[in-house]
Amino acid sequence: MRRALLLIAVVVIGITSVLIYWNSHLYYRASERIENPENKIKTLERANRLYPFNDLVFYELGKAYFNLGIQNIEDRDSGRAYLQKSIQSFTRSLRINPASYFCHFDLAQSLLYMNYLAPEFDADYSAEFKKAALLAGHNSQIYYEAGRILLSRWPSLSEEDREFTSGILRRILVRKKPEELQSIMQIWEMSVSDYKVMERILPEDPGVYRRFAKFLGEKNGSAEERRKFLAEAELMEFEKAREELYQGERELQYYRLKEAFSHFNAALRRLERINFYQNLAGEMWINVGEFNELKRSTYLNQAKCRLAEGRDFKEVEAILRKYLAMEDEIAAVTELAAYLMRQGFIEERSKIKLDDLNSLSFQMFLYFKQSQYRDIIRIGRLLRESFVVVPEEKRDSYMKVLRLVGESLQKLDYIYDAGEFYQKALEIDPDNLETLLRIRQSHERLNNEEEVKRINVRIARVLSPREIQLKNRVIHKGNRFSRGLTFDGRAVELKLHFKRDMKESGFVPLVSVFFNGQVVWDDYLNDGTLSFSLKTKVGENTIIVAPVNRSIILRIITYRFED
Repeated sequence: MRRALLLIAVVVIGITSVLIYWNSHLYYRASERIENPENKIKTLERANRLYPFNDLVFYELGKAYFNLGIQNIEDRDSGRAYLQKSIQSFTRSLRINPASYFCHFDLAQSLLYMNYLAPEFDADYSAEFKKAALLAGHNSQIYYEAGRILLSRWPSLSEEDREFTSGILRRILVRKKPEELQSIMQIWEMSVSDYKVMERILPEDPGVYRRFAKFLGEKNGSAEERRKFLAEAELMEFEKAREELYQGERELQYYRLKEAFSHFNAALRRLERINFYQNLAGEMWINVGEFNELKRSTYLNQAKCRLAEGRDFKEVEAILRKYLAMEDEIAAVTELAAYLMRQGFIEERSKIKLDDLNSLSFQMFLYFKQSQYRDIIRIGRLLRESFVVVPEEKRDSYMKVLRLVGESLQKLDYIYDAGEFYQKALEIDPDNLETLLRIRQSHERLNNEEEVKRINVRIARVLSPREIQLKNRVIHKGNRFSRGLTFDGRAVELKLHFKRDMKESGFVPLVSVFFNGQVVWDDYLNDGTLSFSLKTKVGENTIIVAPVNRSIILRIITYRFED
């Protein structure tokens, strides 16, 4: 009896193995070699008759019926019949293998189309998409596809499903793949168009927010919402810049100079991307004082890091000048001067060398920022009494030295002496605007009206013309037009005159305008002229015009000084 039972068991196992083998053979044959859905179905059904416990056979059968349903979607009866069989096959597959996220996803699609063809069917496709996403994990393409499809059905989703959809899309978009973000934005535009929904979906990343703002501009979306997203992106940049500075200071503390400088550089890049869109959005998220302090600290730490690396002082001087141009606290400048002196980068006052004009220029700038005007005047008198040969490449440094002496004399009311040094500076650079303005100031304090008029004529020649003809300059979408404008520090009313491109009439251009690094306009151009009241700085000021959604033609730039 035992032998008989054993023989029967062996025969059953052998037959079962043969059936499983043929089932698998027919499955691979159907899935890889047969293209026609109907022939594929026949082969798969044969496989099921041999062995009805292979989830992959039922899954492939469901896909075949689904394809037939899509092909016959215009014939509602045939389409419903095929989709019904597709749903049954996917369901059978999941009974055998409930962890198949591919099967959950394809079942959800069948249910979704079935809802379209037979609304009374009322299948919960969203539950299957959720199961597919949860089983697949957020690195899977299925996870992304489930999020896209759920977003396209947003109006019909429950609040719970909306929260789930927002969560998976946010995790997907953290990858910051441009094609995925573009696809999600397009689906949002077609199916949702609610800006609060996008706030729920987008991860808090400045690059992602800027890309969405660009999308809004190109699609003629709300300019107000675009400015809001750009302002929020800049707030994120500001916070990240602060983190970079903190990390850099920690690395510098432990003398990891390369890593420290990398953090300081990253902080500066983030700060330079801030154009203060908050001014247009009506928000005050970034405190201007804190912004300037952060930038000053970054410049100072960059310089200290480079000096600690053993770099030549000439390589660092430009960074230090940027720092000093922003620093108005005498104590902070004095601390820097003491640090540079301890490190041997600048000389004590008694050892200053008049023949090194580059070093002299920087050190006198330090003295000026510390209000040490008498020391500067003393150096100026030594220069006047000495024979100094000024090479061509150092003429700019010598001019700065002469002007600093003149400004120091002016601060202490030695107006006639100041004029003498200004005049020497003008001999080096007759069209230097800063020197001309200083010498005019001296003549105004001396009530020398004739000299003031004469200097005004020279200043007017240096300033940008009141009307700049641009000969219908075409600025293509995505490009920028930049122009330097020389002003004397007075406020101006500046106008940009555009020409309408009749080939694109009816498609209103969205234009961004920046002045000296800050945005002054970001909106749709409904007429041919934009007018701005602007504070200028002495010397070159920069105006940038950037069309967002179409090419524009800039004809003329005009300005007038405000009273």
